[in-house]
Formats: sequence, structure tokens, C-alpha cells
Amino acid sequence: MSTRTQDPISRAQRFRPTANTSTQSRRNNSQLPQGFPSIIDGSKNWSGVSSSKPQVHTLVLNESQIAEIGKGFEEFCKKELDGNEARRDNFPLPTLKDKLKQCALEIHDGVGVCVIRGIKPECHTNEVNAILHLALGSYVGDQRGIQNSKGDVLYHVTNPNYSVTPGKKRHGIHTSEALPFHTDMGCEILYLQVRGLASEGGHLCVASMATIYNDLVQSDPGVLHTLAEAKWPVQVSRRRSPVLRCPLLQYHKENLLISMDPARLGPHPAGQNSENQQLTPEQKNALSAIELRACKHKFRLELQPGDLVFINNLEVLHARESYIDNEFSSRHLVRLWLRNSELGRPIPDSMKMPWDDVYGNGAEKVRNRTYHIEPMPEYMECKYSNGTAAFVADGDSSSDGGDEKDVIHFTNSNGSN
Repeated sequence: MSTRTQDPISRAQRFRPTANTSTQSRRNNSQLPQGFPSIIDGSKNWSGVSSSKPQVHTLVLNESQIAEIGKGFEEFCKKELDGNEARRDNFPLPTLKDKLKQCALEIHDGVGVCVIRGIKPECHTNEVNAILHLALGSYVGDQRGIQNSKGDVLYHVTNPNYSVTPGKKRHGIHTSEALPFHTDMGCEILYLQVRGLASEGGHLCVASMATIYNDLVQSDPGVLHTLAEAKWPVQVSRRRSPVLRCPLLQYHKENLLISMDPARLGPHPAGQNSENQQLTPEQKNALSAIELRACKHKFRLELQPGDLVFINNLEVLHARESYIDNEFSSRHLVRLWLRNSELGRPIPDSMKMPWDDVYGNGAEKVRNRTYHIEPMPEYMECKYSNGTAAFVADGDSSSDGGDEKDVIHFTNSNGSN
């Protein structure tokens, strides 16, 4: 029997305070945090409920562009390179490259969301789909981040029906539950390939942080003070201090930046010094205020199999509605974390810890890079975090995959492993 899908707010219930959010969070702060603007206007200020819905930049590939991608793939195969080397230098797209450059500009200076449509995943092997994913993405973001301490670059967002691990012990992306609005902490460009859609529900929703900010300036500026304070306990590693105190919101170099995953905030799963890591009532109120306004202004993306989705992860929040899979259709996204070294935002020191684990010195310490072209055959229970996108980079080596012998490395480009 079918189950009605839930709103993305459902998974945020544990952060919802019992008192009235608006009255507690104001804290008599009528002024904005120092250096923050009174309004953020322009293309970043959009709402899914306004009379003029956001014009999400969508590149619908025509026949000649599809053929150009096919020729680029042929040229790549001639070089006999491993699939992980599918980059713009090895995968020529002489005319399409300008369209992809425009996508990069839209992600950074426009609405912050871009969709490329027209590739048919059912027409290709998993390996070819992965190569196309990597190659086209390299024209938008030239640097690939790692998603955990094992060096996983490609990551599969699915609800594995073969797993004996109950949903409450799984990572949030490996359930069919709704996920609240959040960002993937450390990531600059969230890049998703849609391999399959759920039988029912599972829509990806986005919300502009600029619009949420403008709403809070008028209705509850105290929330902005709480978000900007370097007092949030962000989970790092049990090998280091279990948490690091950071702000979630910063206005830096004329850019409003948000880095917020509720599942990575508060007591570390290892359980050490947990009382000192509890969120304060004001912090819980601030998370609820963000969630409520994100739901108010959200825009639901109507995606198709094969779509490539780019989200400015520093300026746009995203959430997932709950969903139902069946034997004929299941939700399957393949995730990459990208960075555009030319257009990417300067990251303030106060928010650099998770970024460093994805792209910086922390990432460089992880020597191996693995590209899983399909989900792992066996699900391993998360050891440190089972939230939304919360990967604790250091000390997470057994949390999300199999042994090295199970990792599928690209070896050629003709469809074989």
C-alpha cells in the first residue's frame, strides 16, 4: 500500500524547541551581525513561492550536442586512460564547452542551480555513465573533492534493499526518509547524476540562503547572530578534539556563505564530553528558523533520469522528500563534490575545517582515490555519523563501504571492469 511522502522538515524534529522560536531567538538583537548587509538582492534572491519562480538554468542537449559528447568519448577511449582521468583536457567538447562555462557562471553568480538534460543512462553501461558524469562535470568544476577518509570521489545515494542494517542505523542518504534542508559541509559545488527515480516521492528541493537571510533580517535578526557566532559544535574526529567550534553563516568578501548540516552538529557520536557539546536552546531555535523558512521558500526540482544537477552548496540549501521504491523503479543518485578554482568563493578561516578535509591539506593526506561506478555490494553500518551528508573525514575508514578488494577502479573505457 502506498504511503504519502513527508515534507523535508520531518527529519528535523529533534532540533525543534518546545518554546516559541521567534521570541526566544531574538535575544533583543535588532541589529545585524557586524559586517553583514541589510539586504542581499539580485539573482541570488529568489523564492519558490513567489509570482516569478526561479529560472533554474537548464541546458537541454540537442542531437548535435549529444553527438559531440559521443565524439569526445571516442577521443577519450583512444587515449587508453583510466576512467578517473576523464577531464576536459582528455575529453574534447569544442562547441559545448562554452555552454558548460555558462553553467559554471550561473552556479556561482546566478540562481545557483543548473541542470543538464538529455543523456540517457539506460543506453550506457555504469562505467560509461560514470565517465560522462566526470567529464562533463570537469568543465564546470575542475577540482574533485573526497567524500570520506577512504578517498571516495564518486558516492552513491540509494536506499539499499539488500541491507540487513535497519534504517535508523544507516547513513541518512541510505534511507528513504525525508532529509531536512542542509548543505554538504566542506563541499563547494554539489554535483549529482540521476541514475534512477523513486516510484513515488523523493523530490530534491532547493532554497536560496540569500532569501532566507532577507526574511530573517525582517522577522528575526537574532537568529543571524546565533548562526554567525563561532560557538557551534561541529563534529570532526574522535582522533582529534571531537568537535570544533565554528560559525555556520559568514559574510565574507561580499559573499553570504552557509555551511550547515544538522546531523554534524552537537555531541560527537563517539560520546566523549557530550554534555559540553549539546546545542543550546538558541542554536536549536536557529536551526528550526532556517528549516521553517527554507520550507517556506523552497523550489522543488522536477528531475528526469540522466539529468546532471549542479548546486552552489555554499549559497543554496537542499533537502529531500521521503520516497518509495518498487521493483521497477528506485531512486539512485551519484554524487560528486566539485570546486571551480577560478570562480570558487574565498573560504573564511572560521569555516575552513570541513573544506580542508574535502579539497585542502586534509584531503591531500588521503593517498588513495576510489571511483565506485555502482553501489557497494554490502552495506557497512556507519561508525561515527548516520545523518544527512555528514561524513567525519578523519577516522571514518570503516563507515561507508567495503574492503579495498571490493572497490571498482576504472581500468579502461570500453564498458568492462
